[in-house]
Amino acid sequence: MAKIFRKIRQNMIKDKKVINYLLYAIGEIILVVIGILIALSINNSNELRKTQEAEKVYLKEIKSDLIQDTLLLSQVIQDHKWRIAQLMSQDSTIDFIFEEIIGELPKVAGVSELEYIFFTDRKFRPKIGTYNSMISEGKSNIISNRELFNTIQNIYELEAQNIINIGEDVLDRSNELRNKYAYEIKYGDFGSPITITDKRILADIYISSRQLNYYTRQSVLLKKSITELIELIDIEYQSLEKNNQS
Repeated sequence: MAKIFRKIRQNMIKDKKVINYLLYAIGEIILVVIGILIALSINNSNELRKTQEAEKVYLKEIKSDLIQDTLLLSQVIQDHKWRIAQLMSQDSTIDFIFEEIIGELPKVAGVSELEYIFFTDRKFRPKIGTYNSMISEGKSNIISNRELFNTIQNIYELEAQNIINIGEDVLDRSNELRNKYAYEIKYGDFGSPITITDKRILADIYISSRQLNYYTRQSVLLKKSITELIELIDIEYQSLEKNNQS
């Protein structure tokens, strides 16, 4: 009987050693897993921080481009409001359409030469380098706020492109009319400031005024959209700053 108890005791001790070894092994495995998870967490955190820093750089540069766009748009709007006023000075029956959007026109005394009626070289071309670089390098996903990215994309690829196309039409028409009335521009005597009575010229002035009204209206609306986008970029940038500091 004593031998049996001794054997049982030896087996229990042996089993306890096995259990202790298994518990130790499991503990080691758990520690290794925890270490790996911590390392992955730190690595992911570092990668996220790097991505957010790159995102901030893109947002900052896009904002800078957009600010330059608003300055150019302001010049385009002012120049074309002046031209609309000049055209209207030749024909009092021309309506000033979209006044509620464009705003008050400047006061003009008239135009000294016929060529000035048809001359325009101010058109809007957006600063699109940063956006194009981001797209061509396949980094559009770097902007984590997809709603913000969609707004940026819409500004550059739809609204700004629309203004570019209208601006090309305005410039083409300006060149067309200067060629059409080359003789009148060189040899015509319209006084100073000029007074136009030729119905052909007045008809073209009427069409040009409506085209310029529309172009100026769209420029004002684009400037408003860009200004709102700049505010959204500021909000997103500040949010990323807070995340990096936490």
